[in-house]
Amino acid sequence: MQKNKIVFLIRAYNEATRILEVIEGIIWAGFDQILVIDDGSTDHTDKLLSPLLQSQSIHYVRHVTNRGAWAALETGFAYIRSFHELNHWKYVVTFDADGQHDIKDMDHFMDLFKKDESLDIIFGSRFITKTNSNVPFFRRIILWGGRIFTSLISWVHLTDAHNGYRMFRVNILDKVHITMDGMEYASEFIDQIGIYKYHFAEVPVNIHYDDYTMTKWQRHGWPLRIAGRMLYKKFFS
Repeated sequence: MQKNKIVFLIRAYNEATRILEVIEGIIWAGFDQILVIDDGSTDHTDKLLSPLLQSQSIHYVRHVTNRGAWAALETGFAYIRSFHELNHWKYVVTFDADGQHDIKDMDHFMDLFKKDESLDIIFGSRFITKTNSNVPFFRRIILWGGRIFTSLISWVHLTDAHNGYRMFRVNILDKVHITMDGMEYASEFIDQIGIYKYHFAEVPVNIHYDDYTMTKWQRHGWPLRIAGRMLYKKFFS
């Protein structure tokens, strides 16, 4: 698998303290195709990335205002739909800008795609085997509930339904579109994987938590709100 055919989609909102280190880690690992969606950051993210944008392999799109995770992801998908042939992209990796994801885990994704050519998407999982993920106990409970909810509503059975580290073939974006605002976009994404019967698998990944990343999650983590909106979208809209 050629690394230059894999594009890393990174959503960023006020991640100036971490995003440069994240991008440098990706490049150090031998990947040079990176798409950053700046979701209306008010810090100096744009100025920080400016020197990197001279490289033709670093793509940058900025929202004028902050629109949320779902919009940033769909903007990235739209960009990839338009330019994947020009850039010869075959695979997409969704990767966090805050340093939670471990670039070393890419070996698991690539090895499984090489072993099973029928796969359309591979999800990262903190729980499929024992990993070095330091998931706080309370969040484990929330994630367990999310796993059950996703299985019931989408019939897509994952051990870690709300893990943002995933790799998939570009062609699934012909059908997959994100429309829901807020953090329920992850459930909508998985629901569409089930609707279109894409072949999927999971690989173990290490997710690293610290005070910075946990503070962000506490601000946005409203599981009951997410479940309610997803149910309304699925059955009443």
